[in-house]
Amino acid sequence: MTSTRRVIPLALAALVIATAVVLMVSGKTEAAARPAHEHGAVTAHHGHAEISARELALRSTMDRLWQEHVVWTRLAIISLTTGAPDTKETVARLLRNQTDLGNAVKPFYGAAAGKQLTALLREHILIAADLIAVAQKGDGAGVSAQQARWTKNADEIAALLSSANPRFWKLGAMKTMMHEHLRLTTDEVVARLKGDWAADVKAYDRVEREILHMSEMLADGLVGQFPARFA
Repeated sequence: MTSTRRVIPLALAALVIATAVVLMVSGKTEAAARPAHEHGAVTAHHGHAEISARELALRSTMDRLWQEHVVWTRLAIISLTTGAPDTKETVARLLRNQTDLGNAVKPFYGAAAGKQLTALLREHILIAADLIAVAQKGDGAGVSAQQARWTKNADEIAALLSSANPRFWKLGAMKTMMHEHLRLTTDEVVARLKGDWAADVKAYDRVEREILHMSEMLADGLVGQFPARFA
């Protein structure tokens, strides 16, 4: 795929520099498997003896939706950088995932909050597509502008989450989580544009580990805020 091997040093340099701005490092731990207990509970999670079937269902759903987020993002990156004929359908499926994520919080925070989260997540995806487009053109200034938009959007997502659950989703922690997600996704895009396939695979592995950590953080916050729903 020759389009992914084009030399675009200005855009790549801008992407790498912009990545350094989106610093924040969060711990990355994979979500542990949670085997079902015969009476509807599961064994140890975060030091607790067992969790309920309802909590297991929540954690499984969150893991699935956030893993879909990074899987379809990766497929979209591949399609967008190669001009593949499946690009429209792939991006549409990725955008559908943002609706699913917004719907997942509606039972806790209401329809308006879920709709707002979906809107911000859709913007997150569309800005990423714009970023890839200007990077392919070698537009360094455009890359910097889109990276700034992406970071602003990430901060808005963090603020929305923290406002819904300020005790368990601290604003600083949410920003760190979102910035790390941007940094790792940027690494993935840069590796693919350079045609560095080994780095591309390693970048995606890091993205996947981080998204499972994000899923766990969000599930922990829901369980902490609404314990009666998971008893």
